[in-house]
Amino acid sequence: MHRTLAPSAPSPTPPPRLQLPCPSTLVESLLRRASGSGAARPVFTALGAEGQRLEQLTAVELLGRVRATAAALGEVGTAGDRVLVPALPGTDFAVAFLACLYAGRIAVPVPPLRPAARRRPADGADRLGAIRRDCRPVAALVASARDALPGEEGAGLAWIPVARAPGHPDLLPDPTALDPRAVALLQYTSGSTSEPRGVIVGHAGLMANQQAVRDRCEVDSGTTVVSWLPFFHDMGLCTGVVLPLVSGAAAVTMEPSAFVRDPLVWLRAIEAEEDVFAAAPDFAYELCVRRIGPTERRRVDLSTWRVAVNGAEPVRARTLRAFADAFRPSFFRPEVFSPGYGLAECTLGVTLGRPLYEAPVRRYDRDALARGTAVPAASLDTAVELVGCGPPLPGVRIEVVDPATRRVLPEGAVGEIWVDAPGNCQGYWGREAESARTFGARPAGSAEGGPYVRTGDLGCLDGGELFVTGRLKDVLVVGGENYFPQDVEAVAGAAHEAFAHQRAAAWPLEEDGSGVAVVVETAERDPEVLARAVRAAGVAVARALPAPVSVFAVARHRVPRTTSGKTRRRDCADDLRAGRLPLLAQWSSLPPRPAGPSERRQSV
Repeated sequence: MHRTLAPSAPSPTPPPRLQLPCPSTLVESLLRRASGSGAARPVFTALGAEGQRLEQLTAVELLGRVRATAAALGEVGTAGDRVLVPALPGTDFAVAFLACLYAGRIAVPVPPLRPAARRRPADGADRLGAIRRDCRPVAALVASARDALPGEEGAGLAWIPVARAPGHPDLLPDPTALDPRAVALLQYTSGSTSEPRGVIVGHAGLMANQQAVRDRCEVDSGTTVVSWLPFFHDMGLCTGVVLPLVSGAAAVTMEPSAFVRDPLVWLRAIEAEEDVFAAAPDFAYELCVRRIGPTERRRVDLSTWRVAVNGAEPVRARTLRAFADAFRPSFFRPEVFSPGYGLAECTLGVTLGRPLYEAPVRRYDRDALARGTAVPAASLDTAVELVGCGPPLPGVRIEVVDPATRRVLPEGAVGEIWVDAPGNCQGYWGREAESARTFGARPAGSAEGGPYVRTGDLGCLDGGELFVTGRLKDVLVVGGENYFPQDVEAVAGAAHEAFAHQRAAAWPLEEDGSGVAVVVETAERDPEVLARAVRAAGVAVARALPAPVSVFAVARHRVPRTTSGKTRRRDCADDLRAGRLPLLAQWSSLPPRPAGPSERRQSV
């Protein structure tokens, strides 16, 4: 059985006034905002699918609803217990998340509770079930009592509706809400290479990281953050909730589905504000180019967009160029782009481009990168184009380290990215050994700084900028040299117009690394065109690296990806081997061999 708790009636006692000279937790930031000169200014504004205003909360109204919800939470469990915070509509998520912190509970942001949202073929396992088994929450916050999950799915949880009105003005925050050493939330990783793990994010790290973003980008009370990013991901949570409270900015948010349905809604929301900070993954900028036509571009004014962060997935130079060119009639300037790099283990931001400085784009020699050195390419045919993701944020130290010897590498050498920062998290929930390996790293022969977070990403420093080359676990080893799958995927996608702007996945064709497989999505259905496309892609990849190549064309949305949109190459390989990927066409430079049962199921 599950139970539903409703916030009790408000108390007539006047709100307490706390002396908070310098906020060290997000709850302190909220209290300061609600008692300052801007208390009556909007903090969060929620937009609908058409861009219409649905709801708006001032700091005072926000604090009132947070206290009312926290009072209901106080009836369940004790400080330090975990509480699920699904991606709720409107301003409900911000209220629910902050209420968890206010009550001293550990917030666990998760995707929407709708079964279709959490049992997608791309995800494989039941993500919500895996999270529940891992952190054992005592409660879940929902928009209304009827949103509680029925039967076994809802058993073992107290289902608490988010308060719709202010209440309990005499309720003081739990002491842990004001303790920067306490745990604020568990940020579950999206699982591109493994099962979801709960990253332990402390109050101090959360504040330090977003204060660094605030300072790099000069976000203040005159800035509006405009976001459609899902709140259950670190980028969406920090951008849409944490950064506005830390900086004094206002936030305008909308559902991710609103952006996907019509990207122009996002740009119209940006146009409506005076000084805008907005962040999105690379695919979002590409989607704007593909879905918004020339006539609509001329009707939108993006001149107030001051910081356009591009992060959460590889930043592609062609996307930056295409967006800047397409929206030049909208008064968008290329130098507004601020590419960045980050990860949940570091409470998100690690590097970020300086606003109003055009992002550097370098062409490195592909073979030299495979040998671990970034040197300029002599020709376009041998070049890999990489975008600089900016210098480290204030207070952040980066080392590029040989993952085998743990020795720090010089500038221009490719190695694993290690991070020492105030925002580094405390480990993975319930995984002490793995936490020690990832969060307690120290370079060999060096006593400076640390401990470092081992990111598992590969890259190099060049002129103070970080250039990310790929994932350590995804590297293709060919002839004893390292090649990066995203480079192979880019070569295949550029080989034929049927594959242009489509998702792809590359991995070793065999366990011994004797070849490379590439799966490319396409909207094309003509068999003759597809046959030419897979052959063109195979020949192009074979020219780029010395290995046998097999190329497979599949329908769009067939390449597995995480909930944040990252390609799940290992799952794609498993799906192909098991015959779960319906193929439209295929080509291989390998000699034909007898097909096994699963391969016969794949034939076209």
